[in-house]
Amino acid sequence: MPAKKTSRPFVYDMTSQECIWSAAGVVPYRLCDAGFDCTGCSFDQRMQRKGARSWRDRTRAAASSEVRRCRHMLSGYITAKYCPNNFDCANCEFDQLVEEEMRTQQASEPEVRLLEGFALALEHYYSSAHTWARVEYGGQIRIGLDDFAARTLGPAERWDLPQLGSTLDQGEAWGTLFRDENQATLRCPVQGIVLAVNPRLRARPELVNTAPYGQGWVMILQPTRLVRDLRRLRFGEEAERWLQGEAQRLFDLVHRESQYRLAATGARVVQDVYGAVEGLQWDELLRSFLAA
Repeated sequence: MPAKKTSRPFVYDMTSQECIWSAAGVVPYRLCDAGFDCTGCSFDQRMQRKGARSWRDRTRAAASSEVRRCRHMLSGYITAKYCPNNFDCANCEFDQLVEEEMRTQQASEPEVRLLEGFALALEHYYSSAHTWARVEYGGQIRIGLDDFAARTLGPAERWDLPQLGSTLDQGEAWGTLFRDENQATLRCPVQGIVLAVNPRLRARPELVNTAPYGQGWVMILQPTRLVRDLRRLRFGEEAERWLQGEAQRLFDLVHRESQYRLAATGARVVQDVYGAVEGLQWDELLRSFLAA
């Protein structure tokens, strides 16, 4: 079953969504509000302003210096790690190493569900302009083009991607796909600062078409309004219903423009709808599916 949409970010590929204040026994059970970005977490800051005995204090007091559980252990991200740095996460070399690893590690291939011939990656959020966002450990957001758009537009010949450090707003143009004499402007699903772009796309721009949720990811953002922006995206069962509706709209458009029947019962839709269907207009595809 797909995860259900909640008011809190759902962190991709995590065994637990429990806040580390709760995991340390300081507060009753609660879910994480910030994708395990503790240094930027408003709840963490509020608790410290109140003078609450923090998870750091509780962990210091509960165990000897040899057994102080690092926040990455409390969160369940790693099996065992004990803090040698007095819980000063902002100045911790190991903490910085974890964040760097998250930005540079190869994206894992997620579990997908086939709907009307298109793959929908589970635990991902979707914009109406067919870009996906997944919240990864540390609160960073990995972004790409979904399988529907990748198959509909076909393989790119090159990409125009944003500069590192650029600030993007939700719905703002963030990249351009080029194919033949055509181009498609894509919209950013969340607001944030660009931390990384996929270096593989320079040599292999078609990866977005062949592996849109894995090797074909496009960029990573540090979000600035995570909870607000995720509320405006589709997730879980809502995303499934939306994709089924989009597929039917595409089938109807293709049949209307070319009399071609793009049936996909029990099978994948062709890798390149635009290239396979004679008479299909590029601009019409953009207006119908990527303009939102």
